Parts: sequence; structure tokens; C-alpha cells
Amino acid sequence: MVVDMREGVQYLNEIKDSVVAGFQWASKEGAWAEENMRGICFEVCDVVLHADAIHRGGGQVIPTARRVIYASQLTAKPRLLEPVYLVEIQAPEQALGGIYCC
Repeated sequence: MVVDMREGVQYLNEIKDSVVAGFQWASKEGAWAEENMRGICFEVCDVVLHADAIHRGGGQVIPTARRVIYASQLTAKPRLLEPVYLVEIQAPEQALGGIYCC
């Protein structure tokens, strides 16, 4: 989740879509194990943008937003969650020994 906490920042509406694209890219491939990020919130507190519109394009904003989100994640004491895999096995009774060994 990205929360807009800023006040009076100019040109932010122009880069909103690029920031969202950078967030989606970063949250799909986390900074540690390139896994989906879960249960996190980012607050946009301050933004300084170049006055020239050519420097506010998606090609510059998207990678920058991604790197900012990665840096925020790494400075916030992240944790890796243990994956859980649940499976139901149906087999004949003769195969139970081999299944239990696995």
C-alpha cells in the first residue's frame, strides 16, 4: 500500500502513474529474495521534482521509485517468511511406505 502523506508538492499528479508502476514492480520482486512483498505500507512524505517536464518522464521516475521502495524495505528491518506447502496425497496402500519416506 502507498499512502500519500505529502502537502503542497508540485507536479506530483503528473508522476502518479509512474510511481504506482514502480511500486507494483518493486512489490512483485522484493529486495531480498525477489519474492512478492506482503503486509507492508509505504508513506510518501516528501517529494522534490525537477521543474523541467522532460526530467519527470516514466523512464526516470519508475526505476527511481523502485529503488526508493527497495531502500525503504531494507531499512525497515524486513523479515523473510517461511513458505508453507500443504498437499493431500491419495495412493494405494502398497505405496504408503515410499510416501512416508519422502
